Amino acid sequence: MNSTKEDNVENNEQESLLDRKIREVELIKEVSTQVNKTLDINLIANTMLALMDEHFGFKHSMILILDDTKEHLNVLATYGYDKDGVGAKVKVGIGVIGMVAKRKKLMRMANMRMQMSYMQAVKKEVVKSNNEKIKETVTLPGLENVESQVAIPMQLDDELVGVFSVESEELNVFDKEDELIITILANQTASALQHANLYKLEQERLAELNTAHTELADLNLNLEKKVEERTAELVELSKKLAKYFSPQVYDSIFSGKLDVTIKTQRKQLTIFFSDLQGFTELTERLEPEVLTELLTNYLTEMSKIATKWGGTIDKFIGDAMLVFFGDPSSNGSKEDAKNCVAMADEMLEKLNEIRKDWLDRGVSKTLNARMGVHSAVCTVGNFGSQDRLDYTVIGNGVNLASRLESNSEANKILISEDTYLLVNEEFECKERDTISVKGFSYPVKTYEIIGKRSSIVAVNQPIHEEMPGFSFNYNPSELSDSDRAIKLMSDVLKRLEKQKKFNKS
Repeated sequence: MNSTKEDNVENNEQESLLDRKIREVELIKEVSTQVNKTLDINLIANTMLALMDEHFGFKHSMILILDDTKEHLNVLATYGYDKDGVGAKVKVGIGVIGMVAKRKKLMRMANMRMQMSYMQAVKKEVVKSNNEKIKETVTLPGLENVESQVAIPMQLDDELVGVFSVESEELNVFDKEDELIITILANQTASALQHANLYKLEQERLAELNTAHTELADLNLNLEKKVEERTAELVELSKKLAKYFSPQVYDSIFSGKLDVTIKTQRKQLTIFFSDLQGFTELTERLEPEVLTELLTNYLTEMSKIATKWGGTIDKFIGDAMLVFFGDPSSNGSKEDAKNCVAMADEMLEKLNEIRKDWLDRGVSKTLNARMGVHSAVCTVGNFGSQDRLDYTVIGNGVNLASRLESNSEANKILISEDTYLLVNEEFECKERDTISVKGFSYPVKTYEIIGKRSSIVAVNQPIHEEMPGFSFNYNPSELSDSDRAIKLMSDVLKRLEKQKKFNKS
């Protein structure tokens, strides 16, 4: 009989134990499900505290998280207190919670009527030194009539994550039998909090990266704008600087081919000089503004022609020009000389057009150009001081070109024998008087450019045309009076124009 009773008691105990284990497993499963279905740290903490109240009747509890310095615990979430106290700090090693964090072992406290004194002591420990970085700004929550407290370390792989603290106005917070399951739940929550914290840190890093990316994009945009603005400024400055250099010199400097240092070399060049005859008298008769405009127009047109033929414009001296061929680039001494003479010939043609424009503007005095060309070995390069350089050409060859110009007739091109030998195949030349030049021990032969041989052949071709009411016969080789022929042609053209208007009416 007694044996049967004992067996029944034992069976009941086993069934009770089994039921308890089943409830514990279900509880672990429920808590695990709830705290792991979100990555929100605050939601995890608050869910865990609510479940602890639901299953164990913990009316007043809190979760504290170890900070990055591992010197303080921060209140993450509280349950049942009038003031949540979130953000309050507890120093590791101070008070019940601090000692649990330090030792990583559960602690029970009972008969805690002196809780308020304990809380004040904790607070004083936190803020006792002005040198400490952490100062208590939020009051740690606590019951006024607390009787018992249990603090449980929340760990993950033996690493402290935080502390779970429970207070009660009753003597015992929970039974000894529940200690293991509560510890498991605390550690399970620690795992969820750790994963959530890692996720939070990752999100913060992503946000920081996005912010940095946005800032970098803005910086790049601003930098691109600044580069564009600076480039525009440099382009504008470059355009201004280009006006002070010959195009060839400018290109050589900015391409790096020409060093900006005092450096010269001896080279075969063809030098061109020109000036306007009677320009001094013109300066006395015209207003400065009108004179400047006319001179600018003349030099601009001459510069275009010089650039077209590849000449390097050395300088302007009032109405005079110095241009040379053969540096910084050369097509060979013969081609350089031909290009120089072709340039001078085109300049004279352009001067005829300019002269007509000046007449239309009331400049009655006819302006004529004198031009001189000489080919020789000269010294060319950067001359000057360490602070200011001038890219120019010097030597006896330059002096001779200048003398040729001053001995030239109006609207003629006078060249030296050295240039003549290089261009006579392409240009018809007429020998002129020899001249004496300082620095030359012998008289210098000179030649006048008549024109391109192909052009001269075309000009000398006879013309014979007949039609009803009109007969024209032109033979240059037999013409003795060109002026009379021109006057006659002019009279015929006028009559034809009148006849044309009459026929229309």
